[in-house]
Amino acid sequence: MWALVAVVALAAPLACSSSTTSSSACCTVSAGGSSLCLCGTEATGGATCSSSATGSSCVITCTQGATNESLSGTTSATCGNTTSSNGIDGGYDGTCGYSGAACCTTGTACQGGCCDPTTQMCLYNGEQCSGGATVCSGTTCQSCGAAGEACCPGETCTSGCCDYQATTGTCVAPGGACTSIGTEVQVCASAGFCESCGTIDSPCCPGQVCNETGTVCAPVVGTTTSQCASCGYSGEPCCTTGTACFSGTCNGTTCP
Repeated sequence: MWALVAVVALAAPLACSSSTTSSSACCTVSAGGSSLCLCGTEATGGATCSSSATGSSCVITCTQGATNESLSGTTSATCGNTTSSNGIDGGYDGTCGYSGAACCTTGTACQGGCCDPTTQMCLYNGEQCSGGATVCSGTTCQSCGAAGEACCPGETCTSGCCDYQATTGTCVAPGGACTSIGTEVQVCASAGFCESCGTIDSPCCPGQVCNETGTVCAPVVGTTTSQCASCGYSGEPCCTTGTACFSGTCNGTTCP
């Protein structure tokens, strides 16, 4: 019998992990490309799901706190051997292969996310794996937190920034390039998040580059990245393109 894993069409994913058969009619609903079946009532993790039927029509209702959501379906005497209707096979019979359940031992181990090699449980993408600083990234558990590695749960990195705009959240070292948003270049700033760069008072773009005329990339005391600053005027850094100083001669770093 299927476990009602998650009512995927609901606004909030209320999860019930194991079914309890009762004398109540069984209810089968189709949502998100899968067929979900429940007989009676089950409760776990603060959520309670139950089936009710009137003739050939039925409803599966899940309650968690003040949230109530329902899906309509078709009445049946039993759930039988309901399987996924989304074209995925390979041993997936609803008793394994979903987040929070055991990995399937035949076919595809988990229908989404990763199979934790230590616990042999399925995890969703971005979930903490067992064994320290590891996270489910794509379809495997990987080390996380360092530059070039996947972001740890909560979009965190041991240093630098989590580039969550990337296909898979990746940690970027301070000053490193993050995924651009449209034509807007992004860089890992010293504050610990990716932001636009290259204009006055914003971080320098990767390679210590400033794109705004009259600015130069200059170090900022107490930070790990440089910032685009105004240049060429008295007391300001010398410009590196065009006229170095608008009055006097650059003394090597600063305008007189």
